[in-house]
Amino acid sequence: MSIRAALPTLPARYVSPAVDRRDFEITRIPATGPILNWWRGVPAWLKVVLIYVASRVVTTLVMLIYASNQEETWQTPSNPSYFTFANIWDGEWYSYIAFSGYPTELPVNEQGLVTENAWAFMPVYPFLVRGISIMTTLPFEVCAVLVSAVAGLGVALGFFKLLRRFVSQNVAIFAVTLLCIGPVSPLFQVAYAESLHLWMLVTLLNLLVERRWLLMLPLVAIASFTRPTGLAWAFTLFLYILYRYWNRYRARVERFDRREQQRAWLAAIFSGIMGLAWLIVAAVATGRFDAYLETEFAWRRHYTGGVHTPPFTAWFFGADFWFGPVVGALLVLAIVAVMIIWFGSRTLSRFGIEIRLWGIAYFSYIFAVFFPQSSTFRLLFLLFPAAAPLALPRSPLYRVLVSLVAFLSQVLWLHWMWFVIGRDWTPP
Repeated sequence: MSIRAALPTLPARYVSPAVDRRDFEITRIPATGPILNWWRGVPAWLKVVLIYVASRVVTTLVMLIYASNQEETWQTPSNPSYFTFANIWDGEWYSYIAFSGYPTELPVNEQGLVTENAWAFMPVYPFLVRGISIMTTLPFEVCAVLVSAVAGLGVALGFFKLLRRFVSQNVAIFAVTLLCIGPVSPLFQVAYAESLHLWMLVTLLNLLVERRWLLMLPLVAIASFTRPTGLAWAFTLFLYILYRYWNRYRARVERFDRREQQRAWLAAIFSGIMGLAWLIVAAVATGRFDAYLETEFAWRRHYTGGVHTPPFTAWFFGADFWFGPVVGALLVLAIVAVMIIWFGSRTLSRFGIEIRLWGIAYFSYIFAVFFPQSSTFRLLFLLFPAAAPLALPRSPLYRVLVSLVAFLSQVLWLHWMWFVIGRDWTPP
């Protein structure tokens, strides 16, 4: 019997039509030493755990080096401990929310304009951390890091599970490695909500591949109060529903019966409602219908000169601020063109329609509402599933070089975004 014939057949609904079956073939590699032979015998899930833990140890060492060189600033003492250093920036806001909640009256400056306040941050992460802190008696700062670290492991395992539906274990393991050492991977061990939210995202993507619509609903509700991406997920489901209609009525390659249609639409509509829920909560609590939007605008007002940017124009305003009108506009158009090419590429299609549609929906959402500044890299982190094709080449030299670039990018991100230099204006 051939090796290919011995391979298990995956259920049709778990395999993208674009999968290249060569990814599931086994290649015999000569033994090169006891360590490599041992590694080949390690269960896949344990490999993911070991890679994740090792990457966190390395990042911790890098952060400790920066902490040892940190001077006293407006938000950190000199030479802070790791947990103090990991709880700066938005971690300060989450700590404030955990113990003081949200204001019922928005703070304003002398001109009557809303200033930065807690309504920009959602409640699931800080209240979860505080609850664990109360139960364990550990300090909030320690629990914040632990929650992010545990959630990060969930991200790694969930991402591996997602990719194994489409590519080989070898490719999936390397993709997880790049995720764990990539530019903004320190978010897996600091007091930010991204790690927890990313865990929910990969879980939702796995549920979408499995078409388990009703199981999405509670997770969508929690995720929508963790980070503001409910509208992006609703758009993802809308695009997916259109894709399924096309497959049924035009391509005629699969069924999409009435019961599944109803459940899919329920999930999409519910996601859209939850995407607006925090705006409604802020409006009711403060008595201002624009409470959340004005709070978010407080962080970008000094970039725009107080001008509200209409949807799909903020990137052009930002590029003008950073690079000037001509160069900035050309740069934005180039970024959009690259994204269109990437999301339409055959390479990405090998990883399933679900990842592609999430990438299209989330980038569209960010392009529509977000003003680009130093937090752009953090917000774009949610596109990481669409970066999975970077793990496809199997050349050892390529993998060493791309891993080195990923790690060096992480160090640069820590240096420019996390490390505080005076009255730093580049928050991560």
